[in-house]
Amino acid sequence: NLDEQPALRGTMTFSADIKINGDVSITVFIEADFIRPELLPIQVKIIKASLIDVAPSGNVEVIGATRPTPLVFIRNETLKSTTFKLDNIEYVVSAGHSLGVKIEKTFDILSYFPFSIFSPFFSTNVLYDASYTKSYVLIPFNITGEGISLQCFSPEKEVRPGEDAIYTLIVYNNGDQQDTITIASSYTGGDWTVNTGDSQLTVAAQSFSYTDVTVTPPANATEGDYLNITITATGTTGSDSLWLNTSVAPPEYGVTVEALYNSLEAEPGEQVTFEFLVENTGDLYDTYDLFVTCIWGGTPDRNSVSLDVGESEQVSVSVTVPENATNGTTQVVGLTAQSRNSDEESTATSTLRVVYTAPSGGGSNFMTTIFWILFIVGVVVILILAYYLGRTAQKMVLLECDERVAEVAPGAQVAFTVRLINPLEKTEKGKQRYRLKVEGRIPEKWKAELSQEEVVIDGGDEAEVTLEVQIPEDSPLDEWTSLDVVATPQKGKSERLNLLITLREPEERLQTEITHEPEEFGEGERVVTTVTIENVGEKTAENKKVILFVNGKEKNRIEGITIKPNAHVKIELPWIAEEENEVEVRVE
Repeated sequence: NLDEQPALRGTMTFSADIKINGDVSITVFIEADFIRPELLPIQVKIIKASLIDVAPSGNVEVIGATRPTPLVFIRNETLKSTTFKLDNIEYVVSAGHSLGVKIEKTFDILSYFPFSIFSPFFSTNVLYDASYTKSYVLIPFNITGEGISLQCFSPEKEVRPGEDAIYTLIVYNNGDQQDTITIASSYTGGDWTVNTGDSQLTVAAQSFSYTDVTVTPPANATEGDYLNITITATGTTGSDSLWLNTSVAPPEYGVTVEALYNSLEAEPGEQVTFEFLVENTGDLYDTYDLFVTCIWGGTPDRNSVSLDVGESEQVSVSVTVPENATNGTTQVVGLTAQSRNSDEESTATSTLRVVYTAPSGGGSNFMTTIFWILFIVGVVVILILAYYLGRTAQKMVLLECDERVAEVAPGAQVAFTVRLINPLEKTEKGKQRYRLKVEGRIPEKWKAELSQEEVVIDGGDEAEVTLEVQIPEDSPLDEWTSLDVVATPQKGKSERLNLLITLREPEERLQTEITHEPEEFGEGERVVTTVTIENVGEKTAENKKVILFVNGKEKNRIEGITIKPNAHVKIELPWIAEEENEVEVRVE
């Protein structure tokens, strides 16, 4: 009778973790009873259904609930069945927990005075376990640790309109036999394009395979548009699913400069023209200021260029070779286009080589000498330029970390030790100052902090910094983070190191230490074996038993041991030594 209390029905406790994956259907028969139903033209009952997780302690967690639903009963039609649906339920019921359903009334006018005077004459009943009134619940289970499981480390991506977002999925076959697994998408069609790649995969037992899912927004999509889809992997032993979120990235500015000539030659006093192509590679109309880089100077045919999205224009740069330029000399001519609306810029370079043509006639020995002198000078200049460019391209910092991936339980704290190496020579000029920061996807309430934000390292030396990440205890198990430690030197390019943290179920981890008293013993002596068990995990170890075997025979045992996280227990197991003693201790 729902007028008295909600109806609760549950399963027995589960011996292992079990996963709900899909749509849950709850069908119930409701009876609106009244002492004289023919006297009432209509009755209205407002009912709500919930799927619940019941812990061993009795605590109840609502997995999903429906909205309050009105049921109308007309005159003598006092019995009605209705089906409540909970869509896309993904939930893991832990071992030792029960699964239940709760049916309740959310509003009843008969509970308010003066209508409450008539409440004893009414009742709202849930009927079940009869040949006709079979109330039931349909739940799609996928047992954790068996069947099929699906994983994607980066389920959220941003792309430009018309570009592809490619998700790499890992498909696990946890069963004992080879399985053919079907990959399907929940997308039913529209302006977006979803391609699941290989629709079927053959995966060996206790193995895994990869497949790509490609999601493409339409070319006319705008910032803020997004698509959420569910990808399902189905095999003969089970199924699993995950969601992918693709959103349209905000428009960005961009520019690319391309040199149309790799190199040109000219004589002293001659003017030469280089051609460059400036292209707007961004998503917005932009204007770019133009700058020429050359030791001998240079003049562009314009100071700026305005381009629409995808548009490009050719820019000419004129350079005059000095009259005193020596034969074989090479100079770099560069053009830089810098956006007026952002920090975006691009540079392309060509080379200008001086070629001197000697006049015909005598003095051949003298001119030969001059030629070789100029040749040697040119080689020296090229070597100096190569050294300078090599120094410019050299990395100014190296980042290393022995463990870049961590899998922990919610509530844990992860510490990554990152080594910064200064690859420069061990000189005074080789000393470098580095600024450090953390970038990447940091979930809500997670905290990521570096032990230092600035370090100074001599050339050839290294230093260590620690990145600590604090994870809230209420973080869902499908949460994750990908972080970049970025080191920016005084001069040169920044370097970054990617780190990944994923979450798992809290688990017990037991470490044992065994000692004997006395350490050496003979046949017939009484020996006490002390077993120290420490729980270094996150979950309480319950109902453990310690069994002592000597020469394969059980000699003693202790049962019902409970060890909380970060705690330890000491257990003493006495026994009588034999002539030969092969001792084994098991913790089960």
